[in-house]
Amino acid sequence: MSFNDARFNQDGTCICVANDHGFKILNTNPLVITCDRDLRNKNVGSIGIAEMLYRSNLLALVGNGEYYDIRKGAMRSVHRFIKPWKQNVVTVWDDKKHVEVVQLVFNDSILNIKLMHDMYLVTVVHNMSGLKNYYRLVVVLKYRVYVYQMSDVSLVDCSATIYNLFGMVSTSSSKTLNIIAHPGKLRGTVVVQLYTKLPKKSSFSDEDELFSQEPRSENNVESMESFYLNEILESGEEVGSYNKVVLKMKLHRSDITAVTLSPNGYLMATSSQEGRFIKLFDTLSGELIQVFRKTNRFGRVTRCVIDKDSRWLAVVTDRPKLYVYEIDHEAVRDCEFGNLNRKINFANSCIVDINNDDSEVGKYFKMYKYSIINPATSCCRDKFCNKVVNKTIMLLQSFPYICSYK
Repeated sequence: MSFNDARFNQDGTCICVANDHGFKILNTNPLVITCDRDLRNKNVGSIGIAEMLYRSNLLALVGNGEYYDIRKGAMRSVHRFIKPWKQNVVTVWDDKKHVEVVQLVFNDSILNIKLMHDMYLVTVVHNMSGLKNYYRLVVVLKYRVYVYQMSDVSLVDCSATIYNLFGMVSTSSSKTLNIIAHPGKLRGTVVVQLYTKLPKKSSFSDEDELFSQEPRSENNVESMESFYLNEILESGEEVGSYNKVVLKMKLHRSDITAVTLSPNGYLMATSSQEGRFIKLFDTLSGELIQVFRKTNRFGRVTRCVIDKDSRWLAVVTDRPKLYVYEIDHEAVRDCEFGNLNRKINFANSCIVDINNDDSEVGKYFKMYKYSIINPATSCCRDKFCNKVVNKTIMLLQSFPYICSYK
């Protein structure tokens, strides 16, 4: 029996192992096997990837069989072709009922999958009750990252990436944010997608300084670059019952080999193919917090992991070797994570991609574009829009496509 994949669940309480006969689930403390599922009688074949949703009975499974061409035959006979399960088919499996909940077929091999639970409903779920409607599935292909809402199996988002052979993606669900990080379309870039619950009402009053009528000086660089985090999150694109904001950052010069988020999502560690450092960033602002030097003959970084207390960074290379670095606690504490009313300097990140269409981005880019094309409209007389226009002009003059990390 061949061992194909092993990964922790979202809270680290279980390990899910995929093999040729099915999958196994191990409890981490104490380390014992709690489930040994043999699926050979289901004719599903070998399991290549297995992802568990917390401590529930829902799993996302990807087969290890030959690629299935969706153009074969009629759609009504698809279920006959995808058994045994193929490399381009993801199956959501209910281990309580031993049935397939849903199957998604893609036009390329699936390299990675992630399950994300709705943070506003349940933190940790131990049974099937009330769970099916409130989780997301993230599927990674070579050039695409798909996000599905599994209540109605609807596509929430699709993002383009550079050639992502190793299926790099990282997710985090905290009390305030759902975060997805993956490589961007350009070399050395990372895209961070923020999902927040739509607010019932704005958190800014009429007397807030952001909306005062006092004109701003265009020479004040700090005022052009500083935004309230809460302001950014509330002004994203509406996706279902959530706001979506996309941050795009240029962090390395060469191809990115690893990207990971801390459990709370506020720290992000990245590594590149040719770089001599592993870098730790503030996820929301792109601010560099700490660098970790690679030793001689370090090899290519394949995986980074940040512990739940943000004290240690573990790095695995293709040598294979394991390195553990200590994170500067004082530097991390200065970032004021979790404070939605803090001001953030977006000098190292970009909330707009100039090459995108209006339909693919949020309200910020639409406001940028409208204000630049029509600088004499009433929109630009508002203090908030003046701030946005100044920010945009600065980005266009400095970096033609995306903000760069210096």
